Amino acid sequence: MKGYLCLGSNLGDRQYNIQSALELLVKAGIRIVKASSVYETKPHDVDGPQENYYNIAAEIECDKTPHEVLDACMKVENLLGRKRPYRHAPRTIDIDILMLDDLRISAPELTVPHPRMEERPFVIYPLAEIAPDIVLPSGRGIIEVRNALPGDEITGMRKLCYG
Repeated sequence: MKGYLCLGSNLGDRQYNIQSALELLVKAGIRIVKASSVYETKPHDVDGPQENYYNIAAEIECDKTPHEVLDACMKVENLLGRKRPYRHAPRTIDIDILMLDDLRISAPELTVPHPRMEERPFVIYPLAEIAPDIVLPSGRGIIEVRNALPGDEITGMRKLCYG
């Protein structure tokens, strides 16, 4: 199975958290084919002040079912100290499944493709970097979607020291 993940962190050493998450995903049997640069972004849909996020997109390959991919992501989040005291709380790491092959899944615990990814610059900008030719679930090309989104949430970019 081929797919795309979005990883984000806004607590602690954000770059270390993302690098550690990628390494733990690999140990869980998820191959990282490509990872984007790190995009620093303003928090989105949060209550109260929070640190900026570091976000990346990663192309993955594995021989897992979608629910096994979700389980691996949740285990990595837990290993890295992710707490869920309330919706949109600051987090050491957040791993979202964006797309898995051409699958469409609508279950209480898993929705693929990610239902709001095309509205989020912190997802689309890094994803467009590593997969500029993909067509998104809406049928639009990712570059078209990126160009229609505001870029003002993105406050910086840096190289990811991984792989």
